[in-house]
Amino acid sequence: MIFRELTEQEFKDYALTHPQRNFFESLYMKQLLQLEKREVYLVGVVEENKILAATLLASSTQFLGQKTYEALKGFLIDYHNKPLLNFFVSEVKKFVKQKNGFRLIIDPYIPYKERDTDANIIKNGINNEQVDGFLKELGFRPLEHSAQVKWTYVLDIKGKSSQELFALMRPNTRNYINRTLNKYKLVIEQLTYDQLDIFKKITADTCARRGFPDRSLEYYQNMYKIFKDDLKVLICKLDCNLYLETLTKEKEELKNKIDNLSDSSSNKKKKEVMKKDIVNIDKKIEEVQLLKKEHGDYIILSGAMFVLYADEVVYLFSGSYDEYMKYCGQYALQWEMIKYAADHKYRRYNFYGIKDVFDKNGKDYGVYEFKKGFNGYVEELIGAYEMKISYIYSLYSLMRKIKDKLKN
Repeated sequence: MIFRELTEQEFKDYALTHPQRNFFESLYMKQLLQLEKREVYLVGVVEENKILAATLLASSTQFLGQKTYEALKGFLIDYHNKPLLNFFVSEVKKFVKQKNGFRLIIDPYIPYKERDTDANIIKNGINNEQVDGFLKELGFRPLEHSAQVKWTYVLDIKGKSSQELFALMRPNTRNYINRTLNKYKLVIEQLTYDQLDIFKKITADTCARRGFPDRSLEYYQNMYKIFKDDLKVLICKLDCNLYLETLTKEKEELKNKIDNLSDSSSNKKKKEVMKKDIVNIDKKIEEVQLLKKEHGDYIILSGAMFVLYADEVVYLFSGSYDEYMKYCGQYALQWEMIKYAADHKYRRYNFYGIKDVFDKNGKDYGVYEFKKGFNGYVEELIGAYEMKISYIYSLYSLMRKIKDKLKN
C-alpha cells in the first residue's frame, strides 16, 4: 500500500462511487475552501493502481503559527478494515505534521446507531460502536462541540415515486402541501446568480430572528459559481392575483350554495355556518388586497438552497419571513424538491441538521417536528473526533479550556 497525494480526477472517480460519498468530500468543496484561502489537499492509499481510501484535508484554525486540518465528512474508507484504517491514519498524521499541522479533525459520514423517525434505536440495526472504539485506539478523541452536523433527518426515496412518497407522509403534512397547491396556489421560482441577493435577504431575516450567524452573499455566490447545475436556489411566492381569484371563487360557490338551500330549520344552521365562512373569506380578501397594495403582485414567503451530489439531495440552507408563515411556503419548497429527487432517481433526500431531538421544549424541536412530517428517519452520525499531531496541541487544548471557563 502506498500513501500519496491524488490527482483531482483520481479523487473524483473514487469519491463519487464510495458508499460514504457526500459533497463535502468533493472537488466542489475543494474549490469552495480554496476561495476561503484555505490550504486543501487530496490524499489517499493506493495499491496496484486501485484506490483503497481517500480524503480531502483542509486547513482551518491557526495557533502559534500552526494549523488544524479537517477531513470534512471524511475519511472515505472502510472503517471496519482495521489494518487499512491504521495505515491511513498513521500516514495522514505524518502528512499533516509535514504541512505544519498541530491537530487533525474528522467527522465520518457514517451512522453511529440506526434510528427510526422518533430517534428510537432500531434493534439489530446498524451499530458502529466498534468504529468508535477503533478511532479511540488510534488516538482520536470525540469532540464535544463541532460546527459539523451530527444529527440529520433523511428520507429514503430509492425506487419510490413522488406519489408514493406523498402517500407515506403524515396527514397534516399532506394537508399543508395540498393547501399550498390548491388554496394558496403558491409559485416556486429558481433564482439565477444575479438574484441571490433575494435569497440572502430571506436568510438574513431568519438568522436575525433566531439568533443564528448567517453566511455572506459572497459565500452563496461562490456556492452557485462552483456547484453550477448541482445547486438549486428556490424561492416560494404568493401570487396575490391568483389567490384573490381562488378566494373570490370560493366565496361565490358558498353564496350559490346558500341561495340553493331551502329555508328549512335544518338548513338554517348550514346557512349560518356558510355565512360565517364568507365573512372569513372577506377578511382574507381584504388582507391580500392590502398585501398587494403594499408589496405588489408577488409576496416572497421563503427560500431554500439544495445541493445535488451523486445520489443524494441535501436541503442545506433556508429561511422564511415570519409574518407569512401561515402560507406554508417551506412545505411547498420541500415538496417541489422531493418530487424532483424522486423523478430524477435519487437515493436519498437529506433534510440535514436537526437539534433538540430529545427535548420537546427546545427552541429547535419544531424544526425536527416539521421534518418528521415527511416520514423519514433520524440519522445520528458517528460525530467529530480530534487528534493531537504535535506538542502545540497540548497548549492549544489548555487555552481552549481556560477560554471556555471564562465564558461560563
